[in-house]
Amino acid sequence: MGAQLLIDGYNLARSGALPLEEDPLSEAGRQELCGLLARYAAAKGFLLTVVFDGRGAGRPERSRTAFKGGTALFSSAFESADDVIREMARNAPSGSVVVTSDRGLAGTLPSRTVTSITCGEFGGRLFAFQLETVKGSADGDHVSRRDRKKGEGHRQKKKERKREALLRKL
Repeated sequence: MGAQLLIDGYNLARSGALPLEEDPLSEAGRQELCGLLARYAAAKGFLLTVVFDGRGAGRPERSRTAFKGGTALFSSAFESADDVIREMARNAPSGSVVVTSDRGLAGTLPSRTVTSITCGEFGGRLFAFQLETVKGSADGDHVSRRDRKKGEGHRQKKKERKREALLRKL
């Protein structure tokens, strides 16, 4: 089982990090978002789960919809999408990534197995991926010798180095 990419769907859609043509609250907007994310997750080797907030929709239990490349999960009327993501993150394999700008959610995730990334940062990575697929090469791969810092004082903390190594895969 590969690493999971857990996405707070409405949080990402409303953040403005992605240029969506459709309204993210509509069915067409959700399909557009899921299609965009599915192409990215397939190329990067992640199992994709997009969690949408079902609170106030009147559904007494969670509902799951499969789409090409992943799964859309709607929370029940009695829980929020944050609760569902938090529960899924507890059982997620090491190397999994949660995309949300909700600091309350990001602060309660198990930091040993799950890395959280903001919607803005993920949107930038997704845009770079789209640009790379159109152009055919990556621009950000070139690092000059001057840009690399050396020595003990310039080294990042171990936790930050692990996070950066994981996010390079993203």
